[in-house]
Amino acid sequence: MAEISPEQQIAKMWQHIRGYHVVHFVNIGGKLALFDELKDAADGLTAAALAEALDLHPPYVDVWCKTGVHYELLEVDAQGRYRLAPHIDLILADRGGPRYLRPYFSASVDHLGPDMQRYPEFFRSGETYTYQEHGEAFSRDISEITAGLHVVVARRLLPSIPGMKDRLDAGAAVLDMGCGAGGLLIRIAQAYPEVRCVGVDVDVHGITIARDNVALAGLDVRVQVEHLDGGEIHHAGEFDLVTLFEVLHEVPPPVRAQVLANCHKALKDDGVLFILDETYPSDAEELRDPAFTFAVQTGFNELIWGNVVPTREEQETLLAEAGFVDLQRMSVGEIFTMITARKG
Repeated sequence: MAEISPEQQIAKMWQHIRGYHVVHFVNIGGKLALFDELKDAADGLTAAALAEALDLHPPYVDVWCKTGVHYELLEVDAQGRYRLAPHIDLILADRGGPRYLRPYFSASVDHLGPDMQRYPEFFRSGETYTYQEHGEAFSRDISEITAGLHVVVARRLLPSIPGMKDRLDAGAAVLDMGCGAGGLLIRIAQAYPEVRCVGVDVDVHGITIARDNVALAGLDVRVQVEHLDGGEIHHAGEFDLVTLFEVLHEVPPPVRAQVLANCHKALKDDGVLFILDETYPSDAEELRDPAFTFAVQTGFNELIWGNVVPTREEQETLLAEAGFVDLQRMSVGEIFTMITARKG
């Protein structure tokens, strides 16, 4: 590695500290509807007008707006009217859109932050605080983090699998292993009106939320969810497609082989497995590669949940041993790994 000076290391540390503050800035702006109000103001708003519209304290809103300009999230004109910077409306104020990231900021403050405050305790004990133990609010908020990506999976990634769009249009049967709050199931059912979907999850809170969401979407007839451990699934030879959306790394390593074996069992003879997940670095060189930033971050953020992000070699070994063939992989958004395989 190239030699680095103390000053360069200090500059990096200040950037990390800045990122921490930006996360809180965005979370505050989201919870107070400041981004939403600015999105709807075509001509922009002064800080005073923004404060009045939301019944907030004007001096505080004024500092928030100025800070937003510094962070390049807001722009201000000569008349002191603030607007969202380019594309910030899509990223922080387009609820449900494919680029919407605000739930990640909120979850980082409300859930990941409190968890990390307990890391010293867990580092000493080696115990875990699993996803399911966090409660209903956690399950709901975490499910919203990737809600925008559900649209991308349903309408772009799944149809890119050879032959899959025709099967979905014709009424394929889809099993979502680890369905959480049901977001992906709902998006698939909405995109393909003939499809029948089943979702299973070990998290009772997620299943309760999923049933409510499915009913609210009016999809009860075509979408069912079951509170079931993926290692105990009883479906066999029923599905054209099995999806594991941000789930493989959440499956405890001792039962991953069984879960993938059950995915294989659940598929029809010509069925397809679809995985979207992170891939952990395999060596020191990859640990330094920015392409693995999100995977490394996920591995640390979810450490005490008992989650372990698998490497490429671990992914491929698991799939081969479960009987899958024709494995294909690609990067999605330079963050996630999309893997498809067929039942062998």
